[in-house]
Amino acid sequence: MKRFIIALVIIGVAAVGGYFIYQQMQPTVAEAEATAVPDVNTLAISTGVSEVSAEGQLVPARYAFLSFPTTGEVVEILAPEDSLVQPGDPILRLDSADQEIALQQVQAALAQAQAGLDAAQAGKQAAEAGVAAANVNIRAAEAALALAQAPPTAAQIAVSEAAVALAQAQISAAAGSQALALEGPSAGERLLAEAQILAAQAAQKPVQDALGAATRFEAPQDTINDISTQYNAAANNLAAAEAALAELDAGATAAERAAVANAVSAAQAQRDAAQAQLALLLAGARPEQIAIAETAVTRATAAKTEADIGLQQAETAVTQAQAAVMQAETLVAAAQEALAQRTLTAPFAGTVARLDAELGEVVSAGAPVVTLADFSQWLVETTDLTELDVVAIANGFDTAVRLDALPDISLPGIVNDIARVADLAQGDVTYRVQIALDGTEDLPLRWGMTAFVDIETTE
Repeated sequence: MKRFIIALVIIGVAAVGGYFIYQQMQPTVAEAEATAVPDVNTLAISTGVSEVSAEGQLVPARYAFLSFPTTGEVVEILAPEDSLVQPGDPILRLDSADQEIALQQVQAALAQAQAGLDAAQAGKQAAEAGVAAANVNIRAAEAALALAQAPPTAAQIAVSEAAVALAQAQISAAAGSQALALEGPSAGERLLAEAQILAAQAAQKPVQDALGAATRFEAPQDTINDISTQYNAAANNLAAAEAALAELDAGATAAERAAVANAVSAAQAQRDAAQAQLALLLAGARPEQIAIAETAVTRATAAKTEADIGLQQAETAVTQAQAAVMQAETLVAAAQEALAQRTLTAPFAGTVARLDAELGEVVSAGAPVVTLADFSQWLVETTDLTELDVVAIANGFDTAVRLDALPDISLPGIVNDIARVADLAQGDVTYRVQIALDGTEDLPLRWGMTAFVDIETTE
């Protein structure tokens, strides 16, 4: 232990010393601003030549090689080659039957979790009402005890009469709850449950027919398995809807009926006790009255303790239900993302220049399958500009570009980007320079055409 403490002390001293040295070595903000390095692409030096030449290739202003993040079979080509697309437009779609089924399942789980949360919140509200009622009962019992222990006054008699009225109101409330429990489902609720059964039956019928047809005509086993999975999901939905209607028709359970009946009986007993307490108060204080009042306080306190425990349990149930809903929402979001990944969309407006996938083909995750390009603006990227020439140019320098395919046309351009990192071409150190062209609207330009660039360095 002593060695461990000594080691900790040594590490702490070293850390403090290192931080102090690091702070001493750091330049101040003012020094950093004073020594800021300008953008190298804006700098050029005179090399004694008025023009730098290079060879390059014609490329669109913007392009991308698109791929799927997952492996799958291509089932739909939504934008064939040469199609114009906008950002977000779908181009290719993979088979997504498994993802759709998974999404339906987690959505159903989310609905179930939300129903559980609603029930838990209702239980919490009921428990809070129980605690509030228990507090009222304690105050009433304590007031009754005080009345029993002292000569009755007009105020005490009024309090006892109020207790009787309160107990009578509780009887009415318990009776109302009992009537609601025994009333059964409304017509609207039953119609909604029946409509859900009809919808589930309608959803099951086409899947059942498809399964029968696939079996009769001896479709591939994979197809039959996929349709069987969809049929099982539809059958489960129908069974759930029928079970919901059966539960609705069954009405309140025996336990629920017994609970509301017991609530009415308890309220009546409380009313009887309040009336008896009032009678005792009017008759004058006796030892047995005091004993009854003390017993009532004890019972009310015990009921309050029980109500507090019930509230804690209800709050725990709400917390657990909220966690279940959050987990289900996370699963739904993940399933939606997995389904969205089965469709390849355009990240920007452009033309589908090339498709490297066919219907029925299984493509691998990360393998480029679509080449998307914006042909509204053309660029030239040099391939052989050496380190001896790159120092003589900067962004904004004018250029003249000639294409092998159009030797009689000179296109104006301007340097708009110079690579900061070199490439090696046949042993030479070269830098890729990007030149934006002008006046290309009416020319039959193609990606990859060879270009010759002359850059004026007299600027």
